[in-house]
Amino acid sequence: MRRIPLIYQILIGNSAIVCLGAIAGTAITRRLATTEGLTLTVVFSLIGVVLSVAVNYAVLRVALRPLTNLQIAAERVTDGDLSVRVPQPSAGDTQIAQLSQAFNAMLDQVEDDTRAIERSRALTERLTQQVINAQEEERRRIARELHDDTAQALATLVIYAETAAQNPQAQAVRERLIGLRDLAGTTLEGVRTIIADLRPSQLDDLGLAAAVRAQAAERLAHRGIRVDVQVRGEERRLPSAVETALYRMLQEAFSNIVKHAQASYVEVDIDLTNPKIVRARVEDNGVGFDPNTINPERDGRGVGMFGMYERVNLLGGTMAIDSAPSIGTELTITVPLEPATQASAA
Repeated sequence: MRRIPLIYQILIGNSAIVCLGAIAGTAITRRLATTEGLTLTVVFSLIGVVLSVAVNYAVLRVALRPLTNLQIAAERVTDGDLSVRVPQPSAGDTQIAQLSQAFNAMLDQVEDDTRAIERSRALTERLTQQVINAQEEERRRIARELHDDTAQALATLVIYAETAAQNPQAQAVRERLIGLRDLAGTTLEGVRTIIADLRPSQLDDLGLAAAVRAQAAERLAHRGIRVDVQVRGEERRLPSAVETALYRMLQEAFSNIVKHAQASYVEVDIDLTNPKIVRARVEDNGVGFDPNTINPERDGRGVGMFGMYERVNLLGGTMAIDSAPSIGTELTITVPLEPATQASAA
């Protein structure tokens, strides 16, 4: 029964038993037209029934074994094992054999596509990390130039205007110089704010905790939002990639609170007690939101949050948002500090 459709296998087996039974029954009836012959006929019929069931069982067991293999393979694929393949049956139904071949071909294609997706994802992560590194380097350069050139020039202009304005002569000129001094002073403060946003000196000089405290004071406390920054564990320098990523993510979180949360109190917790991970948590008492409604591709909302996910994924970490309307928002970021992770993120 090699490569014969299942329906024909069952039909052939049953037909053979029926034919044999009919021939044998006819012969017995002719020879033994008595009660004894009737008994033998009944016995022979029962034997035929038993043989029919046995043949059907054997045929179906052999023919349906590939379906069992398909079921086992499908369960392993459901568990994530794409390397499994269905053995090709040497006997059984041709349609089931074709189904097994199609299933294996589908798995081959899925496995090839999965490898291609993984290669593309790895390439995208490397390119994203290079873009982020380039952005941070450019921010350093611009901040340095603004500090060394523009800010120094404005500071000098303020001093000159202040000195000239102290001259009691020429009252009209003095008033203009005072206006010039005030304008230069305001511009200088704006430049310093831009420098801090581009690349805060505290992050390079003092580390993450000091930079976050300064950022919280600038972004939140300066706008009347009460903020409490706590650092658990010994304050220490973290890998540069980790410090930069966490600082940028917390910076984005503070901006979102100012723009959307309508909060009056914010709690920031940086946990350095575990030498293998760093965890940062930001919780506010604002209006909250439904995280499932954020979709940058659909309506452009949540682009900054998407960038936060990208940064934390590049470091092999996680980010969780717990929020709902009217109950505030809690953001938790966890980043590993293993050397292998930092090497890949650099």
